[in-house]
Amino acid sequence: MSDMPIDSNRSLRDTEAQLSNPQEKPARPSALPGASAAEENSERPEATASSLADEDTLKLQSMAAARAVEQRTSDETRAAIERAAATWSSLLQAGPAPVTFPAAPAAQAAQSEPQAAEPENTRQEQAEETRKAVLSEAETLRLATVAPETSAALSSLADAETLPLASPGVITAQGEREAARLQTIQTRDHNAQKGQELSPTAERARKRAAQPRAALRPPHWAQRLWKEARYGTGQQRLKALVLLIILVLGIGGPVIGGLLVSLQAYLTYSTLRGQASAGVEHLLALKTIFNGVKSHPSSLFETSRLNQAAQELQQAQQSFSEARDTIDHSALIHTLVAILPQYQVQVRSARAAAQIGVDVSVIGLKLIPAAKTLAPHFQGPLLSDSSKPLVTQDMLNLLSRTIDDIMPSLRDVEAQSQRLSLEALPLSGSQRQQVQQLLQVLPMLQQSLAQARELLNAAGWLLGVDKPRTYLVQTMDRSELRPAGGFTGQYGELTINAGRIAPFSLKDISFVEYTATSPTLGQLAPEPYRSWWPFANWGLRDSNLSADFPTTGQLAIQAYQHETGRHVDGIIALTPFFIEHVLQVIGPITVPGYNETITAQNLEDRLHYYQLDSAGVRKQQIVQHVDDAGQARKLFTSRLAQTLLDRVRHAPPDEIVAIAHEALYDLKTKDIEIYVTDPHVEQLLIQYGYGAQVDRSTSHDGLYIVQANLNATKASQYVRTLIHDVVTLDASGGATHYLQLRLAYTDTGPVYGYDTYRDYVRIYVPPNSKLLSGNGFDSGTPLCGGPLPACNATVVYPHDELMCPPGQYQPGAASPTLSDPNPGDWHPLDSVGPPANTVSDVPGRAMFGGWVVVPKNCTITVTLSWYVPPLNKGHYALLVQRQAGTYPELDVTILPPDPCSQLGIAGVHVDTLMSSDLLITPRSLPTGSGQGQSQNQSTGSQSSCYPRLGV
Repeated sequence: MSDMPIDSNRSLRDTEAQLSNPQEKPARPSALPGASAAEENSERPEATASSLADEDTLKLQSMAAARAVEQRTSDETRAAIERAAATWSSLLQAGPAPVTFPAAPAAQAAQSEPQAAEPENTRQEQAEETRKAVLSEAETLRLATVAPETSAALSSLADAETLPLASPGVITAQGEREAARLQTIQTRDHNAQKGQELSPTAERARKRAAQPRAALRPPHWAQRLWKEARYGTGQQRLKALVLLIILVLGIGGPVIGGLLVSLQAYLTYSTLRGQASAGVEHLLALKTIFNGVKSHPSSLFETSRLNQAAQELQQAQQSFSEARDTIDHSALIHTLVAILPQYQVQVRSARAAAQIGVDVSVIGLKLIPAAKTLAPHFQGPLLSDSSKPLVTQDMLNLLSRTIDDIMPSLRDVEAQSQRLSLEALPLSGSQRQQVQQLLQVLPMLQQSLAQARELLNAAGWLLGVDKPRTYLVQTMDRSELRPAGGFTGQYGELTINAGRIAPFSLKDISFVEYTATSPTLGQLAPEPYRSWWPFANWGLRDSNLSADFPTTGQLAIQAYQHETGRHVDGIIALTPFFIEHVLQVIGPITVPGYNETITAQNLEDRLHYYQLDSAGVRKQQIVQHVDDAGQARKLFTSRLAQTLLDRVRHAPPDEIVAIAHEALYDLKTKDIEIYVTDPHVEQLLIQYGYGAQVDRSTSHDGLYIVQANLNATKASQYVRTLIHDVVTLDASGGATHYLQLRLAYTDTGPVYGYDTYRDYVRIYVPPNSKLLSGNGFDSGTPLCGGPLPACNATVVYPHDELMCPPGQYQPGAASPTLSDPNPGDWHPLDSVGPPANTVSDVPGRAMFGGWVVVPKNCTITVTLSWYVPPLNKGHYALLVQRQAGTYPELDVTILPPDPCSQLGIAGVHVDTLMSSDLLITPRSLPTGSGQGQSQNQSTGSQSSCYPRLGV
């Protein structure tokens, strides 16, 4: 603090000198902190003359106002100010003394002890009285001031006087600032008077600037404590320092504690994030390691890839385990969840995600040893006739143990996924969607592994692991449709030994059955089919009688053993669709000697050309040096099959894996059908949907339409099958069906046989179903044509069941049958009516069947109605099965009872092209939509639960 005495008359003398000589500017410090911008601009040489003149005028006005205030100041006030200045000067000269802050009245009374002997206290009391007098005079002067701006300035000066022991420099600086602010206000007023009006926003800013600003000061007790700690005596300084330390700790302790907790939380979060990120990065590295495996599956078994994958999985397991342990053992996380329950979801999800990462890593680490063991077997062709086994019992046991080992981890992944909330994890929208899709696959993956585990023993039997297996193979021609998929005119024996396939070739069944000593001569069809089977000399070629393939397989094996004396372990029937799928994998093949390239697109066309076209038959005679056209008809097919299988046997592992994938799909669609003689293996095939059997379940409704083209013609490829079924449910759950079966025959290519399409149609439904009505089936009663008068050129049946181009209703000739041995005769068109056959050949199913005759380029509509009693107490469902070798167009509408809330289900409409069996399940109505609803509620539910009828 400065000891310089205060010159109380200096400011007055300066003011008088300025008033006497207005052109002379008072000297002021260049570094004065309170200098205004207006004053700085007045000293710049680049200021214009007009602005300087205006500024001088404003200054003169300000000084005139100050002189008026000064003139109103009484001599007593001036004397009081001078006495106060003298007193303060003497106090300063005496040196620093403890500062006395204003205290509460009680404290003042407690401290008012007689200390008259102390001159120091006397001087303080005198100074205090003088200060009060000065403040009182200043208030009087403020009230008497004419200009509000001058009053505000004096008020600020008076407030400055209250600062204890303020130095002269501080007082002068504040005064200078107030003078500068006053000059700024007067400049704005002057501009306003000259016509420069301010905007409302500027006016509000001016008013705020004109208001006096109170100085920001700490509380009195804080000022006293600080000054005692700095300037007090030894004991006072010690007490003050102690109090300051306590104050800092009292205020800063919780803050420091909070900072430490926040720091610990941040470190925990950073640790968790780093551990989780590291685990994810290691798992993502697997994608890079196995890049290209999808197109080259055999690369999955490369040793280098497997070793790299094992390292990444081990590191991923470690990172996820550390993250899981951090969550489990962090006291901070448990405290956070206890105090803030809203974070339980995030913590639970993070813990579940960490455990899922551990489980996935464990699954991968258990799969790699099995893959390394199998790797050597995936080098080179898999199906060649090498003496080295491709599949052994040890390999099957290894796969069984591996599945058993990974299933617990897989189940835990599904369990942890139930605790996982993806919204609580820091995932992007796309990442969240990918994780959700993977989690949805988990149940299917577990089911598939469980099936694979149970089918491994069956696979060992099928692949001939314990001993070679021989299967009868039949190719089915879907253009001559039969119940299980098509006419079977060719056969062969396929032998598999420890997974290796022996050479294979197809043979023409005609060489067995169309001979003078054929064992089929005079043989009738089995009893369940004898009433409608039209042809004599039943044998292997006609064994495809039932859409239930276990039944057809047994018939075929029995017929083959009867005709050839050879025993087989099972039968495999193939449609052209499976062969086309194989060609899509291995690519086109060239048949030696024929200069013919076969693709998936031209397979059926070229087969029919060489089997049925005279030009194709003649080419086979030439190429293979055969004189008999009958013997030459299927030589091209046999050579094609041999070339195809040889190509498959030497295919690389990638193509074998792709073919196996297609085979599993075609087993589901019945384009591959298998029956085996081992009861356990056969039951497993049926259990997992690979048996191609007629569904006999009574837990749901069912519909299976089976067609058989029995006119020695390849016309099935030109016939569209359209199924339109409307199912109306009653309150008890029974179902009334109204079926329209439409066969649209449009000849767009060579038929290779009789033109008329004679189809034996059987419709299988649940047992105890009651036939209500039917029409469109051939009645056996001649109506017109043939030996009878010609049919009407435009209308034949009263309800237009048959529609043909004008004049083309004549059915024409038919193949010889047991009831008509004259194939050259033209047959009449019979009348139509209900199904003639209601005796089912499939146990556990009711059946309605009969002949449906469709002349060339005509369309016939068969109608049928039946009632299915309630099957179970659950929701209604309808299973529609697809016949192998067909792609029917299905349109089904299911209508609930009126009101539909009686069964609690909504209606449904399905319109699709069938490629496999289809289960149709109406959706359930919301709970509470039962009969207890109000009328408005019932109406609303009805309007939303009845579907639009199909056309």
